[in-house]
Amino acid sequence: MVGRNLRKKDTPHELMVLEWVRSTGLGANPQEDFPPYVVDVYIPDMKLGIEIDGPLHLSRKDKKRDQELKNNYGVDIWRLPLKILKVSYKEEFISELMEKVEEQSNA
Repeated sequence: MVGRNLRKKDTPHELMVLEWVRSTGLGANPQEDFPPYVVDVYIPDMKLGIEIDGPLHLSRKDKKRDQELKNNYGVDIWRLPLKILKVSYKEEFISELMEKVEEQSNA
């Protein structure tokens, strides 16, 4: 249970995104374990993890992590910069999420 040791308290932005996902009727989990990693928000039906990237995220390290999650767990990662996550972004987020749902259903 390495991932459980890595869990942190949900941030207000993670809770907001979780609420947005759930408002579409999709199920979602906060802080999902994929040892040795923890994904901020996970949508099981889509095998989609949502990562909220603050200023400390390093793109090269994140790309490697994302690839490991894809290879080891079949989980795609959607990265959202923290700076865009405002209440006013909700409609755009839901629209983009529904596009991802549509893409998956057509695959």
